[in-house]
Amino acid sequence: MLTATSWQVTEINGKPIDKADFGNGAPTATFSTDNKINGKGGCNGYGGSYNLNEEGGINISQLMSTKMYCENAKGENTYMKVLESVDMAKVEKDKLTLMKGVDAVLVFTAVKAN
Repeated sequence: MLTATSWQVTEINGKPIDKADFGNGAPTATFSTDNKINGKGGCNGYGGSYNLNEEGGINISQLMSTKMYCENAKGENTYMKVLESVDMAKVEKDKLTLMKGVDAVLVFTAVKAN
């Protein structure tokens, strides 16, 4: 389910996001079957690698992003820092929760294809 879906952030560090903090809309993430992650941080595009184990542990690394300036994109840096810190992933129906320890730090919902 993780790799068959595009995801859009709804919460960061337990708080609903304000799309106005991201310049060009809520951050997104897509996980490929060859252990690549890519998406938008709200302004800039990003990509990197991830590893997932049988217990739901996840490690996201080697993230790189474009460096365009966007008005009102103050939430993007927070999103990127939190994304790199996660160590667990849970998928339940149309919801992806990325965790650091026992804390849900990023919550995504599935993006429906057009």
